[in-house]
Amino acid sequence: MNATVSDEMMMEAAKASGVSMDRAVAGPAALASPSYQALESRSIVGDGVFLKRIHPEMREGFDLASSFKLAMLAGNAGVGPKIHWGDAEMGAVAMEDLGDGWRTARQNDLQEPAVVVSAMQAMKALHACEPISYRFDPFATIDSLLGSCGRDGIELPEDITWLRRIIAMAEPLRECESLAPCRNDGSSSNLMIGPAGKVLLVDYDRAGMNDPLYDVGCLLAEMTDHERNMHDGFIAYAGDFDEAGFARARLWSHVDDLLHALWSRRMAHRSERKAVEWIKYGEWRLLRVRMALSNPSFEEKIRISGAAS
Repeated sequence: MNATVSDEMMMEAAKASGVSMDRAVAGPAALASPSYQALESRSIVGDGVFLKRIHPEMREGFDLASSFKLAMLAGNAGVGPKIHWGDAEMGAVAMEDLGDGWRTARQNDLQEPAVVVSAMQAMKALHACEPISYRFDPFATIDSLLGSCGRDGIELPEDITWLRRIIAMAEPLRECESLAPCRNDGSSSNLMIGPAGKVLLVDYDRAGMNDPLYDVGCLLAEMTDHERNMHDGFIAYAGDFDEAGFARARLWSHVDDLLHALWSRRMAHRSERKAVEWIKYGEWRLLRVRMALSNPSFEEKIRISGAAS
């Protein structure tokens, strides 16, 4: 089986979706560092359609039926591109090409208050969509990645036992009473900025029901390393500042850092795309979670958020 999407596989998806390959151009190239972009899929753009197909080596751990369902709901809600066609078994989806006037967000764009407000409002609308079937559990994903790395003989961080033990203090957060359909991915490259600073949400590969503050926390961490500067972003989502909610969002961002650090480490070992800087991206996420868990404020957030037993 191919590890990545071949020309023939892309042609198969194009034929099924009705996109002509004759006038199509390649979509964005895979880039892990500094921004996690186009790593899961290969894409083409043609006939006003953006068509992507997930690489076979990336499919494990994703519920693609829920991914496509949430992408469709987002398009219908006006917070994502309109979906024209999708096939979960094939792992391919065709959506509207946003075209001129739209561009992929970069981390520096998240320093613009209007962009942050628009992104947070888009996420709030997404979270109000109807439920989807899959329940995303980041702690189960972390444990699955640890097990997978162990079976494959992948060297884990020397302090992984400590990291897993400390992050376990946040596990009561999974008992959220108000689950919502979430993207569970905060990368700036999964935001599209358009005219007048409008933001649309793209890429729903990790979609699943979760605490909506997971999405908020992931985006806050992408904005800045300074928590004081995250307050306005939180308020843009929540309407006002809630100390317990903010602590909860920040704890989720630390959980997501550990998840992506392990994910990237495993992909550095498994992926056939050796030019992708998996390790560089993963080590950055690992550094950030180490700093967070070593800070005395981590245990304070556990207490404030209500996660402490």
